[in-house]
Amino acid sequence: MDVGDLRKALDQDATQIVYSDELCLAVASVTETTARWIAQNLSERTQLVDTFSQDGSQADIWSRLGAIWKSIALSFAPAVSSSTSSEDSRIYLALALAKFERNLLAGLREHQDEASAHESEIRLLLFDLTTFTRIEDPRFYTLHAVLTQLLSNMISPTSPDPEDARIADRQMALYLSGRREDDVIIRLLDALDPKTNLATLHLIHNTTRGSPERLQLLLSEAGLRWVSRILARMDLYLEAHDGRFELCHEIISQFISNSLHPQLLNSLSIPNEPISPSQTTLLKILDAYLSSSHPNTSCPPSSPHSFLVPMFHLLAGYASTSMANVPDDARLPKVFEGLVLVCEGLSSIGLAVQARTDDGVVGDGGEEELVRTMKDNDDTIGVVKPLIEMLRQLDSFLPRVKPGASSSSSSSPLAESPDTAPLAGLKRNLVQLVGILSFNDTAVGDLVREYGGVQLILSMTEIDESNPYLREHALFATRNLMHNNPANQALIAQMDPIGVVADTGEVLPLPEKMRRHGQDAHIADI
Repeated sequence: MDVGDLRKALDQDATQIVYSDELCLAVASVTETTARWIAQNLSERTQLVDTFSQDGSQADIWSRLGAIWKSIALSFAPAVSSSTSSEDSRIYLALALAKFERNLLAGLREHQDEASAHESEIRLLLFDLTTFTRIEDPRFYTLHAVLTQLLSNMISPTSPDPEDARIADRQMALYLSGRREDDVIIRLLDALDPKTNLATLHLIHNTTRGSPERLQLLLSEAGLRWVSRILARMDLYLEAHDGRFELCHEIISQFISNSLHPQLLNSLSIPNEPISPSQTTLLKILDAYLSSSHPNTSCPPSSPHSFLVPMFHLLAGYASTSMANVPDDARLPKVFEGLVLVCEGLSSIGLAVQARTDDGVVGDGGEEELVRTMKDNDDTIGVVKPLIEMLRQLDSFLPRVKPGASSSSSSSPLAESPDTAPLAGLKRNLVQLVGILSFNDTAVGDLVREYGGVQLILSMTEIDESNPYLREHALFATRNLMHNNPANQALIAQMDPIGVVADTGEVLPLPEKMRRHGQDAHIADI
């Protein structure tokens, strides 16, 4: 490539370029063409930079870029003089220049070191371009996105080497210092343009990946604003199918893999609320993590997930009080959703511990201790009694829907709302957790019997149209409660037959003739 045209364009006085429509368009044309050439010849970028400085240029390429960026940033300041070139010309110039430098920087630490000297000009420009109505003006959308890509390429570490992370360390600390003018990231997360959101998420992911120290910065007051924005938009991003959801998931999953999620969950709480929307989303990500990432090895001495037990107590206590005393509690569906997620997380941990036991892996780590805590007979510590009490209340609050019956016949106000219908599955999750905890553990079976849970769970072996798979989990739990537990076996044996098994698997009432004459019937074998 002939560097002469590029050198001629950039060597002009930066102020004159910005004040002239003709020069804006001319410089933009040259840098746009060069940006496309660089994209196809990445290996020749260093030679291009060296040639620019050796062939009689007034200054090196980085100094020239810095001077032009400074003039562009000043031209977009709110109090700018009207004697500058047209706004459209300056947008075109800034966009072309951003593409050029973005491509020039990508993955090259030596170029990052040089370009970081004018990072403040890029940040100032982004600040002004996201001020007032500009953040909602479609004319600026592409410029927002490309400038964010440039900023990302300027500060993202190019390798795991700590030396390559110096710029990221410095700039992340600056962005999260709490000063409004330094935090352009929060504005970019609020942008309406999906490409700007995507570029911003890439920047956050690139700068926090593999660095617990920089990830820890996101737990600061300013960092939590970023994280809250990310969590709040994940449902929207999931529907978009454009990569934003996956990036959000990657960013939040880093907190879990670095055992920072208990601190994050606590920081996301809202005063006087049992659970916040951001906490719920974090629990969803934790649920996916726990259900898919359990190696068959012993765990660390302290489980980072131990907060799930006190959270279960908190949510179960709120739900119990609400169901008993607060009709039409608007918070209750979200509390139920939180309980579902907490139960699923605890179930995943219980299954992982049991899998290690079955494979002969002797473990005394944090997850094993967490399971022992769940089984504790002190109901302020363990979860067995709260599980049974919650099931008993739910059995009345969300009554069983018989096959063929309409769910609208339920007396529960929640059952009438399509938005809350899936939360009826909470009974299934509670019964599943009882079944997991009672597997090969007669002490848990004794506790369940003591709290009146054996008969309760046995009653849930009937089909419930509002609770798919509740019957299957209840059958599994009943099996575990009876296994090697003569007292539970005797209790069930004393119970009167409850009916005959239909072809559908439903337990139906005994026919009148059978009850009257005491004829033998095929009794449900639980």
